[in-house]
Amino acid sequence: MELEAATRRFHLWFHGLRELRRDLRSARWADDPAQLGALVGRFVAHMEYYCAARAEMDPVWMLSAPWASPVERGAAYWLAGWRPTTLVHLLYTESGGRFEAQLPDLLLGVRSGNLGDLSPAQLAQIDDLQRRTVAEEDGLSREMAQVQEGHGAVASGGEIDVDGIVERARAVLGHADALRLRTMKRAVEILDPAQAAELLVAAADMEIGFREFGLKYGSGRDD
Repeated sequence: MELEAATRRFHLWFHGLRELRRDLRSARWADDPAQLGALVGRFVAHMEYYCAARAEMDPVWMLSAPWASPVERGAAYWLAGWRPTTLVHLLYTESGGRFEAQLPDLLLGVRSGNLGDLSPAQLAQIDDLQRRTVAEEDGLSREMAQVQEGHGAVASGGEIDVDGIVERARAVLGHADALRLRTMKRAVEILDPAQAAELLVAAADMEIGFREFGLKYGSGRDD
């Protein structure tokens, strides 16, 4: 995929992310689990589609992300994208904030059905998701460190195997995208539709917020 095409693909994906955030915000208070479930599915499919497109991209471009602002690259990126455990941390943060806000109602037995009303079973599954994701992240970080340190970079003739290095980097970045997608899908499976909608709105807010901040203050450029 050429750089111009990759940049255009990113902007199309980002525009779609804004639209999905708008739709989820509008629908998350509606008493229609089917509608929310469909929108959550569209959000995950949007992420899945972009990950598939990124698999065709030059891994050097993925790592350098020329379409991103320095703020995004420096503060928000891990292996060319957001760290999967960030989604779990966001889930805990959103849940904790809502739990405190509605604690009086919960003590009276009034259930909200939102992220402040997670069941013990859900919390146990989220904890398991976090532990598994941390372990996989650590493994991928070690793999990328080996690529960057040049492990296995020298071919039999004593020359640097540049193509081999690029392909190893591509494989690690592909696994990182797969972990991002897998983490999102598992979180959505654990949550009810309204809860999943809240989490995905918060995730979109974070992604869009980093970009807007970077474009405004970090010498970024939105082409």
